This record gives sequence, structure tokens and C-alpha cells, in this order.
Amino acid sequence: MSVRLIDDQGQDWSANSRQIREAFDSPYSGGEFVDYAVANLGFAAVNDYGSSYQIRLRPSLIGEKCFRVLTEWLRLAKSERVVLSWYGTDWSYELFRTPVAAASRIEQLVRSSRTSKQEDFLSRKVSTHELHPTSPLGHLIRNWSAYSAPSSRDTLVNLMRSTLGERYVIVRKNDNDGRISFQQFGRDLFSKYETWRSCAVGAPIEEQPDRVYGRWIASTYGEAFESEGPVVTDVDAIVRWPHAGRARMRYRRVLVPLRTTSGPPLLLGGPIFDNRIDLRLNAT
Repeated sequence: MSVRLIDDQGQDWSANSRQIREAFDSPYSGGEFVDYAVANLGFAAVNDYGSSYQIRLRPSLIGEKCFRVLTEWLRLAKSERVVLSWYGTDWSYELFRTPVAAASRIEQLVRSSRTSKQEDFLSRKVSTHELHPTSPLGHLIRNWSAYSAPSSRDTLVNLMRSTLGERYVIVRKNDNDGRISFQQFGRDLFSKYETWRSCAVGAPIEEQPDRVYGRWIASTYGEAFESEGPVVTDVDAIVRWPHAGRARMRYRRVLVPLRTTSGPPLLLGGPIFDNRIDLRLNAT
């Protein structure tokens, strides 16, 4: 039996699985890591049993390039049967007599998942009047205009760090393609994933240990760039971490633009963890 591991960009990692395990600081090895990569990183896995194949994927997360590589390969493959293992809220299994039938089913699952609502990530914008006026955060938001000039950047960064401590991140927006990437981390943000952190500076912000969460974060940061002012949001998210598995995170997220005289737009942000936040109580 051989295993082919395809990442979300369509690259084959079959010969370098150890390298990618280390990059994501994963405690898993072998088959456990393959399942983790499929369920969390948008990979697809193909087990070759000679005249049969097993395909593993998560329809809601699989990358577009990975999806194309996989379905194009299946339409040319020769096999007596294909077992499709796909991850929703749990693993489901289906048997197909031809690779073409399996490819058609994968296309159906992916189309359906991309129109479904993502309920793991809930958020609510926080208005200025909800922030205590004497708190560092309330002071910052109410007096934003005084700190928004490039000449006040150091003061702004110090105010943010007094609110967030070392749980902060600075991201940049590429002028060419609009993609948002990591530029700097505070030492306490993603501190349990130091190997991943060491590779993340310069990478797109969606490439986080839980790729579904990363894509959602990328969309919310994109909205913050468009706002051109501070954005405070309460977040109630279900995230899958390599060491902890599926876990609930509740926090108040603060995002502020960093004005610069030159270079790409920057955003400084981070979480204030608060388990009193509960956006699921009245969620429908």
C-alpha cells in the first residue's frame, strides 16, 4: 500500500510528510497525521491498494487546486473500486465502482459544502459605548483620531500592547493582489506552536494550524482593512488545534490600522480572552 498526500495547493507531499508535520508542529505521525491534515489543513489523501483506492478529504476545506488535481487524476485512473472517506462533523464512507463516479460525488460534496453556513465561527461587532471610558481600550477607541497619524505610530503600538500584552499580531496587505500576510507576532500569540510561528512570518494569514479558522480570520481582517478605522469584535469560535483537538475560544478582538508614510497597509490586532462572551446562547 502507498499513500499520496496532496496539499491545498495541489502539491504532492508523499515523500516529505515529516517536513510538513514539523512545519505545523503536529504531535501526530503516520496515518494519524494524514487524517489530521485532511480534517484541518485542506489536504486530500489517496491510499493505493493495487486495484482499489481510498480517498480521504474534507469537502468544506479542500483547497481549489487540490480539488482540481484530485478530480482530474480520478477521471483518468483505472480501478475496480474507490472508497471515499469524507469529513463533515464526523467521517462518512461511500463505495464507488468507478473513479469517475467517485470524482462526480466529490464535486457534488464540495459544491454543497461551499453553499452551507459555517456555524463554528460567530462574531458580533462591539460599539464604542460598550467600552468602559477609562479602560485602555475605551480610551484608544474614543481617541482614535489623535493616534491615527503616522507620527503617532509608536504611541498607538504602546497603547495596544497595554491592552493586549504580548498577544498581538501585525499583518500587511499586499498592494498587488490584496492578500493579507503575517508580518510580526507578539511572543505570547501562538506560543504553543513555535515551529509553525517560525515559518509563518510572510505567509498568508489563512495558513494557520486550523485552516478553516484561518480562512475565516482572513475574511474578517479583510473587512477591517476596508473600514479604515478601529474595529472591536466579540468572537465565539470552535477551533481545531493540533495538540488540543476541537476547542471553544471566546475573546474580544481589537484591530487598528497602522498608518505609514510608505509601504503596504498594516493592521495591528489581537485577542482579549473572555469566557463570559457567549454568542451561542441565542444563536439560531
